[in-house]
Amino acid sequence: MCQFSSHAPRRFSAVLLLAVAGLTNAYLDQGVCPDFQNIAAFEIPPYLGRWFEAHRYPAGFEEGNTCVTADYGAIDDTTISVTNTANLPDGTLDTIVGTGTATGVPGQLVVQFPGEPVGFYNVLATDYTTYSSVYSCSQIGEFRDQYAWVLSRTEEMSADSLTAALDAFESNGIDTAVLQPTPQGAGCVYAPVPPKI
Repeated sequence: MCQFSSHAPRRFSAVLLLAVAGLTNAYLDQGVCPDFQNIAAFEIPPYLGRWFEAHRYPAGFEEGNTCVTADYGAIDDTTISVTNTANLPDGTLDTIVGTGTATGVPGQLVVQFPGEPVGFYNVLATDYTTYSSVYSCSQIGEFRDQYAWVLSRTEEMSADSLTAALDAFESNGIDTAVLQPTPQGAGCVYAPVPPKI
């Protein structure tokens, strides 16, 4: 007679989680992607320029990175350049350049970097001048593959701007406790702002 352990489903889920984690750089946990809403009337021109990463979900490709910036420039009416720069743990400055293209869904861009799969960039909320709340979630079986960023126009974010940014996540059922602060300011080496195209 066979006896099945009550822990078998849990063990299977843990093994599956490890297997799926090997396929992604994002924050992976068990659950269903929330039914989130992007900003209703997103405008690209005022969103362009430099943003500083203030907080982020843990992600393999950003592990140990500090002083992270994102520079957005206009290519045409629906496509922008995306220049992400970070100070790596060994002190070097690392830059990757890609593109973001409006999808037709309000507040959504599809972002592409060389040699990487495309990703969705959803602006939940922004006032264009102080903060932006950005999120992405893909369902992989019983797991969700998530990215989240709080962006700031300045190296140090005001308490009011941070509250507004976090409210955008919380009102969409997105866990803000997972967000980790990104070191900025003193000790950072920033790349020059890319020239306008």
